[in-house]
Amino acid sequence: MDSTQELKIVRWSIIITIVISVMSLVIHDLIYFQTHESTPLDTAFIESGFGKISFSNKVQSYSISNDIYQDYELGFQILKPNDAWKVIPMSDSMNDESMEILKTKGFLDGIYLEQNNEKHFMIAVFDVSQKSSFELANYVDTQIETMKNIADVDIQIRQVSQSNDWAIFGAHAHSENIDEYGEQLLYLENNRLYMLQYTGLSPSEMKTEIKSEYRSILDSFKILG
Repeated sequence: MDSTQELKIVRWSIIITIVISVMSLVIHDLIYFQTHESTPLDTAFIESGFGKISFSNKVQSYSISNDIYQDYELGFQILKPNDAWKVIPMSDSMNDESMEILKTKGFLDGIYLEQNNEKHFMIAVFDVSQKSSFELANYVDTQIETMKNIADVDIQIRQVSQSNDWAIFGAHAHSENIDEYGEQLLYLENNRLYMLQYTGLSPSEMKTEIKSEYRSILDSFKILG
């Protein structure tokens, strides 16, 4: 794998040609300074770029609905609003070499949520058990600095829970060749980092019904108890 191919793996997919998160790089390189005891997360309501959504890790039941995709091995669920949305395993989209590189950096697996052959959402899960501590605020700030080295970036959302359980940030990257909005929801639970990422059109530029559909996907993401 040459350096150009590796950069496409490790940079944030707010850039069109990038297919996986910068997490594969920073989880290997960052040093974190505080250790937080894992505690159950009560439901929190926050503002994303798509509207108010809820965070919770209280889901205990397993759904038989065709509208809810549940990954029992990775431990999360997500809504498929209708039949136009397809779930594509991330491991099916990468060659063996790329997968092995990511595994050395804590990557377990994940999915793309695809509509009309476009991957609008990505859920990636990382094992952070080898880290003595993992600070979401540091991780978010490092991603933001990485993006600023690629394009002009307007940070529209940044919120990190005081208990280090969850975080959200959204950014609009723009340059001569780039005009993309990206948003990440992050959970830290049971030594796993769950990343739900949207990349595409800015919510402010969407029709109301499309924006509502995307908000429902973000709102539906839950960790299985």
